[in-house]
Amino acid sequence: MPRNAIRSVLAHKARFLLSAAAVVLSVAFVVGTLLYGDAVTTSFNRAQARAQSDVAVKVEPDLRSTKLDDDVVARLRGLPGVAQVRPIADGYAFLVTKSGEVAGRPERAGGTSFDPGRHRLGAGQAPVGEDQVALDELTASRTGYRAGDRVRVIVNGVVHPVEVTGVFAADDPRLAAGGSLVAFDLRTASERFSPTPGGYTAVDLIAAPGVGQESIAKSVRGVLPPGFAVETGNSLNTVRGDDKLTSILLLFAGVALFVAVFLVANTFTMLATARARENALLRAVGASRRHVLRSVLAEAVVLGLVATVLGYALGIGVAAVLNSAFSVLNGPEVPLRVFGLGALGAALGVGVGVTTVAAYVPARRAAAVPPIAALRTGLAPTTKSLRRRNILGAVLFLLGAAVTAAAIDSQDLIYLGAPLLMLGLIVLTPWLAAGFTKVLRGPLTRLRGMPGTLAVENARRNPRRTAATATTLMIGLSVCAAVTVGISSAAAKDEDDARTGDNADVQITTIPFSDLSSGTVADVAKVPGVRAVSPLTPVAIDLGERRFLSVTAVDAASVRDFLPLTVRKGSLDDLDKGIAVSTATADRYDLGVGSQVTGAMRSVGAQDKPVTLPVVATYDVPESSGQAALVPVRLAPDTASPQTILVKAAAGQDPVQLRERLQKSLDNPVLTVRTKAEAAEAASSAAQSFLTILYALLSVSVLIGALGVVNTMTMSTVERVREIGLLRAVGLSRKLVRSVLRLESVVIALLGAGLGLLAGTGLGVVGVLSQDGIPVVVAWGQLGVFVVLTVVIGVLASFGPARTASRTPILTAIHADTE
Repeated sequence: MPRNAIRSVLAHKARFLLSAAAVVLSVAFVVGTLLYGDAVTTSFNRAQARAQSDVAVKVEPDLRSTKLDDDVVARLRGLPGVAQVRPIADGYAFLVTKSGEVAGRPERAGGTSFDPGRHRLGAGQAPVGEDQVALDELTASRTGYRAGDRVRVIVNGVVHPVEVTGVFAADDPRLAAGGSLVAFDLRTASERFSPTPGGYTAVDLIAAPGVGQESIAKSVRGVLPPGFAVETGNSLNTVRGDDKLTSILLLFAGVALFVAVFLVANTFTMLATARARENALLRAVGASRRHVLRSVLAEAVVLGLVATVLGYALGIGVAAVLNSAFSVLNGPEVPLRVFGLGALGAALGVGVGVTTVAAYVPARRAAAVPPIAALRTGLAPTTKSLRRRNILGAVLFLLGAAVTAAAIDSQDLIYLGAPLLMLGLIVLTPWLAAGFTKVLRGPLTRLRGMPGTLAVENARRNPRRTAATATTLMIGLSVCAAVTVGISSAAAKDEDDARTGDNADVQITTIPFSDLSSGTVADVAKVPGVRAVSPLTPVAIDLGERRFLSVTAVDAASVRDFLPLTVRKGSLDDLDKGIAVSTATADRYDLGVGSQVTGAMRSVGAQDKPVTLPVVATYDVPESSGQAALVPVRLAPDTASPQTILVKAAAGQDPVQLRERLQKSLDNPVLTVRTKAEAAEAASSAAQSFLTILYALLSVSVLIGALGVVNTMTMSTVERVREIGLLRAVGLSRKLVRSVLRLESVVIALLGAGLGLLAGTGLGVVGVLSQDGIPVVVAWGQLGVFVVLTVVIGVLASFGPARTASRTPILTAIHADTE
């Protein structure tokens, strides 16, 4: 059986080629994702384990208000079995490169206290004092800095000119994830990173020889009050890989794989039809149904094995490309384990398992045809089988549509409704194909005459085949359309919020994970051309009983210049004396002018501040502004960091020129300075950039769909050699033969695109409607590009088959065994 299967595949290798290519792409996508994800996780966990290899117990504050200071360190140092106590101060520190950019990935820009036990000096000496730092080897090599250079380091939004005194080697998860590491002396690091004065962010305990980690942890818990987290070294080094990226990539690989299933199934269906006489002869000479079934499945296994080998090799290349892309993002090279057990298992499961499953139904159909009936080729499926399929498809589609519609009020239902709706649509596609081609017959006949009629009739001849081919395109394009509607709507919402959320001429924000210093407000106010400045500092007031009031600290004197507020009661002139709340907040907390708000005012990185504030005004504000309550900035905790700085230009001052002047004056790469128009454009472009990434991931699915159209046209042309020969014999020119096949290909492609765009757009609209406050935006331009792309796919898919068909000699075609 295996030998016969191999011979059969080799004999029909041209027919299997495109199906194999689809499986190869699917295997490569899955394998590349798993290999790269495993490499990143392994690298991260290895760095984490090495960084804490000698740590017996780590102690950290459980609350920002918990003091981890020298008194606590002294208590820990006196515990039995503790050989060494290592206080640590960690936080974010951004190193500025020679080109004026932030080194490494901003979310992994680490600042820490230098410790010889964790940081092994390779050059220079340890930093001493607030104007000295040491850099890790990877960052130093990437930026070109070395001991003795002057650099700029940004901590808490403040730029610090410092000297590099040394370069060290370190095992740190932040470096494994593409970040940087800047080390300060312990006192400086404590001042800049600890949430409490004179404190630390963690303390590592090193055990004496022979002392167990649990024993030390028990002693630590016994001497420390509540408010501290105590974790053993074994627990710290437990694998905690973050596989979000892998999961996302596998999701898109699953879409591509799902599309490939239809292509493989369609290939074996068409092969079963083309080889009906061969199978009939096997049955006539004594072969059983099981033998025919097993022979077809054996061919599928051979095809799957070949595709698995090729796909795995290509998957290694995909992983290498992902690894290279990670390095482009300033990350270290990640070692790839080329033959991971999980990747090998997945490759076999995808390549062999999925191919065999996809071929099972066509194999059963091939085995079920009686010998006498099978001697007549070109048998059409029975009406009864299509009727049952249509009934099942209608039930699934209507059920999915009902559940999807209900998702407008209950968003989670869309995860059930969308698959049901798409599955019903897939089952119904043969019926829809018959209707679609019937509608197209008149227009195509009028436009192209007999070639148009022949093209439509060829597509109508086998609705199952036409549907299976169209489905390969429909799935990929439906996902493209759904994400296009969703992200375009979100982008429009973000842009509108940026335009209407405030009245500032210029906005100053920071890159992610950085801070705005309070001193930046004063620096901005000094720039020529600035009329008014207001920070927006997010704080919260703990009202007790797990109730928190979100508040924004603003400049009380100029708040009306910056925020679109409509005062309902009271006056904002009194804001410097208390708090103003939106009408929605007033209703929610039962507040009014004259009421008092009492609680602890909190802000990230700041100590709690008890306050009792009278309500001085209530106001209406656009939802895009998001200002539930306002207090004067003088009442905010002293070390609270602004989130945004709003700037009003002086009369006659051009905002663009003011933005340029502010950028030059501040000279801080973690700050983002934009005019209002630029901020709106940036808000929209962020979503569009994400959409581009999704398109890139979905392109594999669309490519497999295009291969499906090419595959169908190629194999159907082989099946219709005699038919084409007869058409040529009665006067149809080579040009018209090519025209017929091109039109047929375009009809099939348009069917898939039409169904995919309609279904995807509908799902996208429902997804948007399930979100409060987001307008539905259908990006007709982008959807139109999909239609044009589909027509191009149809035309390109027909080139090879049409050229082959038109060049086949008439006499050869007429005497062919196929129709």
